[in-house]
Amino acid sequence: MRIFFAVALILALLVTVFAVQNNQPITISFLFWSIEGSLALVLMITLVLGIVIGILLMAPGSVRNRLQIGGLQRSVRFLEQEKADTAASSLDLAQTEPNPPEPAEDK
Repeated sequence: MRIFFAVALILALLVTVFAVQNNQPITISFLFWSIEGSLALVLMITLVLGIVIGILLMAPGSVRNRLQIGGLQRSVRFLEQEKADTAASSLDLAQTEPNPPEPAEDK
């Protein structure tokens, strides 16, 4: 946990230094829109949008995997219960004494 905190603190420090050093105003134009902002802000927004797009692209596969894992876990529980039931039945059969064969009558 301390390592995570230290890495997060160093990363926050680097982002702060980056923002302070790259505060030049730039204009972003897209189709009919034009937005002005600092270079650091534009780059950070671009980074966040890239992360969000990446997460959205990975989400369907992740959901599919979680559903598959849930189904497999249900199958495992069912098979374990079936195994326990079979073992109990086998034990019951082994504990019952079979009837001895009746002696054959000589004629």
